[in-house]
Amino acid sequence: MANDAFLVHTCCAPCLCALLGQLKQRSGGFVAYFSNPNVHPLIEFRRRLKACHVLAGQQGFALVADEAYGLEPFLDAIGPQRARPARCRVCYAMRLDATARHAADHGFPIFTSTLLVSPQQNRDAICELGHQAAERVGVAFDDTDYRALHHLGVGRARSQQLYRQQYCGCIFSEAERYRDTTRHLYRPQRKSQAPNDK
Repeated sequence: MANDAFLVHTCCAPCLCALLGQLKQRSGGFVAYFSNPNVHPLIEFRRRLKACHVLAGQQGFALVADEAYGLEPFLDAIGPQRARPARCRVCYAMRLDATARHAADHGFPIFTSTLLVSPQQNRDAICELGHQAAERVGVAFDDTDYRALHHLGVGRARSQQLYRQQYCGCIFSEAERYRDTTRHLYRPQRKSQAPNDK
């Protein structure tokens, strides 16, 4: 890779859509890197990965994807830390560490993450863990605040008919997202009472 090439950890297609305008202006180019062992269940993982592949094909940029479904490694990593924010810190660290290692192994001097696009994510934790991961392997982490671009990314994904997820990623966030919904609950209908015989 060129000495100033940029590696972009990619959590999903909508967040990557938000950054494409800026990324395409970089003189050294960029490569998107999909590594998300936190995304469950399997069909959700495949939907998000497919959307990133589709976007890369449409826009003509390189995408490197770890296509291994990571349910068991994710559960092993979080252990008993299943409540936020501890769970989320482990999740961020897994993805940022993998991206930093890929950057170091493939000649990228700097990386960032589309996690910095979402206003729902913990920016301070992402920045802290991103810089720590970068320092361990001798690369740099770009912690630019991209949250102002979030709605732009969602709009672009919608216009390009890309899959847009409804929750953060892990099975615990999925449960939190749908906990208060009733759409898929079974509600038996009351049988109407037979009229009294007279």
